[in-house]
Amino acid sequence: MRHLLLSLLWVVMFAATALALPEDRQQPIRLQADRASFEQRTGISVYEGNVEVSQGTLYLAADRATVHFAEDGQFLRMEAVGSPTRFRYQPDVNRPPITGTGERIDYNAQTGTVRVIGKARFVQGGDEFSGDRIEYDLGRDVVEARGREGERIQFTIQPRQ
Repeated sequence: MRHLLLSLLWVVMFAATALALPEDRQQPIRLQADRASFEQRTGISVYEGNVEVSQGTLYLAADRATVHFAEDGQFLRMEAVGSPTRFRYQPDVNRPPITGTGERIDYNAQTGTVRVIGKARFVQGGDEFSGDRIEYDLGRDVVEARGREGERIQFTIQPRQ
């Protein structure tokens, strides 16, 4: 059971570790929540109440996080919801950390995509990117943003020195 819990914790942070400092992968994963459950039959693990996950410079906070596994134990996807969800990671030692918020964060391991939905906002240094939905494709290193119907996305990019 201990091995299973450690595997679950690693999976929760997988999306962020693909983007973060290499040293972060060597750090212990810490998870805190008010409640947790794992249903072996469905392969669904649920963490509720003040969920906080960290590993090195990586941090995720949510009201609830749900992790889905295939029958063979392979990680499929994770959803985190909150008012709002918050995340922070350091992509490179020479760049400022990226922080973000949204009502929901979805990570799909099979497509390699991270979606922040509902009042999505990313900030790095003085640069800011916001919209109703921001999607990041890890494999292609492509970011896409959308606004709600009738709303526009917004970028603020500071001049480079």
